[in-house]
Amino acid sequence: MTGRTAGAEGWDFFVSYTGVDRAWAEWVAWQLEDAGYRVLIQAWDFVPGHNWRFRMDEGVQHAERTIAILSASYLKSMYGKQEWQAAHAADPTGFGRKLLPIRVEDCPRPGLLGAVVSIDLFDRPADDAHRHLLDQIRGSLTGRAKPATAPTFPVPARGTPPVDEPAFPPPPRPAPAPPRPAPALSTGSGPVGGPLTGHTGAVRSVAFTADGLILATGGDDRTVRLWDVTDPARPRRIGQPLADRGYGIWSVVFAAEGRILATGCADRTVRLWDVADPTRPQQIGQPLTGHTSSVASMALTADGRTLATGSWDRTVRLWDLTDPTRPQQIGRPLIGHTATIWTVAFTADGRTLATSATDRTVRLWDVADPAQVRRASQPLAGHASSVASMAFTANGHTLATGSDDRTVRLWNVADPRRPQQIGEPLTGHTAAVASVALSADGRALATGGVDKTVRLWDLTDPARPQQIGQPLTGHTNGVASMALTADGRILATGSHDKTVRLWRMA
Repeated sequence: MTGRTAGAEGWDFFVSYTGVDRAWAEWVAWQLEDAGYRVLIQAWDFVPGHNWRFRMDEGVQHAERTIAILSASYLKSMYGKQEWQAAHAADPTGFGRKLLPIRVEDCPRPGLLGAVVSIDLFDRPADDAHRHLLDQIRGSLTGRAKPATAPTFPVPARGTPPVDEPAFPPPPRPAPAPPRPAPALSTGSGPVGGPLTGHTGAVRSVAFTADGLILATGGDDRTVRLWDVTDPARPRRIGQPLADRGYGIWSVVFAAEGRILATGCADRTVRLWDVADPTRPQQIGQPLTGHTSSVASMALTADGRTLATGSWDRTVRLWDLTDPTRPQQIGRPLIGHTATIWTVAFTADGRTLATSATDRTVRLWDVADPAQVRRASQPLAGHASSVASMAFTANGHTLATGSDDRTVRLWNVADPRRPQQIGEPLTGHTAAVASVALSADGRALATGGVDKTVRLWDLTDPARPQQIGQPLTGHTNGVASMALTADGRILATGSHDKTVRLWRMA
C-alpha cells in the first residue's frame, strides 16, 4: 500500500467531478487505487439502490481528502461547488490539505480555489501524467516535496560573478582543443520513409530482433505489431496484431535469436510468444504472474535465459526462461526502490542489472548468480525527478539515464561497486526525456523527449558530449520509446502520436 491514511470509512480520497469529466475522474481514480489508495468515486461506487445524495455526503464527510477534477464545466457545476467548498470549510488554512484540485484543462481557479495549489495534468502524455500525479499526491500526504536525493551543488553560470561579489578578470582562455574524430551519428541522419501506422494508442515500446530485420511495437491500444524492416524504406506489417487481454502493452523485448518475444502488460502479467514464424505467432504457456501492478519494463540477458521485469508495484522479478514452456521465478522479488519502477536493463554479460524509478534514483544489482542477487552499490543519485529510461553500452562500462527533469546523465559503471557520474548532465530537451538508446560502441546516443523531438549526441569523449546537428522532428506528440539496431544504422521511435518512425543513422 502507498501511504494509507484512510478515514473512518476507509477512503483516502473522494473524487468530485462533473459528468463531462468522467473519463478524467476514472483515470485519476484508477491510478490512485493501483498505487494502493482507497477511492470513492460516483462512477464505480454509486450502484443501484444507493441514495446518491447521502453517498455523496459520506464521501465529503468521511474521506480523508477531496479531489476536485477542475475544468470549465466543473466550475459551473452547482454540486461540484458544494463539494469542494465543504472540503475547504473543513480545512480553511490548507494545513491538512483536505482539498486537492486537479486541473484537467487550463482553466482559472476563481475565489477561494485560487489560493489552493493545484495538480495540473493537462498537456501531459499519459505516462508523464501518471508519474506527476503520484509524485504530487505523495507530496501532499507527507506535507513536503523534498527530493529523495541531495541536489547538486549550485555553480554560477560561467563568466557570471555572484551577486554582491567583485568581478575579477577572467583567467587566460585555454588553447583550442584539437579537432575531434567524426561522430558515429553525423550528417545524413534523417527519416526513412513515412511513419508506420496502425496503432490506435500511444506506442509505449519498440524492439528489434538481433539481426535488425523485424521490429516489434507495443502500445496503449492493447496490441503488439510485428513489422518486416528488411528494407527500412518499405516496412511492411507482418500478420495480424498480437492481442492481449484488454490492457495496454508497456514493454516488448526479443530473445537474442529472435524466436521468442516477451510482452509486459498493464494487467500485471508477462506473456511469451513463439515468433519463429512471425506470420503465425503463438503464445507459449500461461502468463507469468506475481506482480501486483502494471509491468512497465523488461530486459533479457544476451543468452535469453534470464528475464527481468520491473513493475509499478516497486519490485523487480527475475525469471528463468531456459525452458520457455515452463518459466520459473528466480528467488525473491528485488526490493529497494520506494516508488514506481520504470526501467530495467542488463549489461551484455548479464552480470549487472540496473533499475530506475520515480524515486529519482538508479540502482545497480549484482546478478551474476540470479538466485543470490546483491546490491552492487549505493543508489545513483543526481536526477531531480523520475528516471524514465536507461541504456548500457555493449561493454557495460557506461550507463545513460534519461529523466523527467529534462536531462540525461552518463555514468561510469565499469566497476559497479563504485559508479561515478561522467561530466555534466546533457541538456537541450524542453520536456521529460522518456527514452534513450546507445550505440554498441558507446560513441553515439539518441534521446527522445516529451517535447516531440529526438536528439543525437557524440559521446566519443563522454566527459565532453556534443549534440549532433539539429533535433530530429516529425512526431506530433511526445516520443515514448526508441531502439537502435545492433549495427546502429537504424533508429526506431514510438510516440504518443500513435506512430512509429524509422531514422537512418549515417
